[in-house]
Amino acid sequence: MDYAPSAPALAAETHAFQVLLEDGATASIRVYGKGPRIICSHGNGLAIDAFQSFWRLFTDDYETVVFDFRHHGRSSPYRQPIPHVWPQLIRDYEAIMQGITRELGPAPSLGAFHSMSALTTLLHAAEYQTPWIGIVGFEPPATPPANYPEFQSFRTENDRLAGRAAQRRTTFPNVRELFESYRRSSAFAGVDDAGLQALAASTLRWNDDRQLYELACAREFEASIFTMQDLPGAWERMCSVRLPVQLVAGEPKTRTSPFVDMERAFARDGGFAFTTVPDASHFMQMEKPAECAAIVRAFHAGLT
Repeated sequence: MDYAPSAPALAAETHAFQVLLEDGATASIRVYGKGPRIICSHGNGLAIDAFQSFWRLFTDDYETVVFDFRHHGRSSPYRQPIPHVWPQLIRDYEAIMQGITRELGPAPSLGAFHSMSALTTLLHAAEYQTPWIGIVGFEPPATPPANYPEFQSFRTENDRLAGRAAQRRTTFPNVRELFESYRRSSAFAGVDDAGLQALAASTLRWNDDRQLYELACAREFEASIFTMQDLPGAWERMCSVRLPVQLVAGEPKTRTSPFVDMERAFARDGGFAFTTVPDASHFMQMEKPAECAAIVRAFHAGLT
């Protein structure tokens, strides 16, 4: 079942399927194109179709596999609280990886992930066997150790995001209203109208009973993810990953970012590559899709 309105101007997938998760929820997976496999996913409260201006740049010469996490995008709706959300997301990730292999066959894979999905990818890679030849993480929100100078600013930002998520408007009569809201938001000032339309369409789902649109990712679920609970030793666990990893941070021109220094410290401790996208924010893949895709391609070229 397709739970979300279609994002605009997106070509039909070559294959689509659902992965059943351990509690009966499902995750939506779509496949585009042929070639070496690249797998992509999204950040908290968003949807992979919101990033289509980025990942569609791979579909001509990669088997591009994209997926929505539980209760996001086209995956099944949120029904009840999850007591330990981050351990659940990591177990879900294992089910999704196994589902991709079952459906498409095993293949060496390149990962290109934003924020929450990048963090989950690295946490999963620290505990499970993976298909990765390399991982590109666009600002994974790795909480620094408490004695690091970056810790307090990062925690303050995440607490702010959790509080804002908990207060989000939940219903809309049409997609246009959310599009206009995004258009007024300084957080998405660098995203063009086509990107904002994709963002609005993919982060809503139609409710037949209520005859209106509602957030695809319930605000209480989004807020619970931002609180970053149940992640003891996550920084150290991820720094133990022995795979090629490229971390990418947006570098805004006019304001500071809580991510640049944190990502640089994370790269230092993990022995990972690090680069920035100038004049870009946390949503750099929507703002500068060609530049972000070029980073992924250059990273991949260095692996082969």
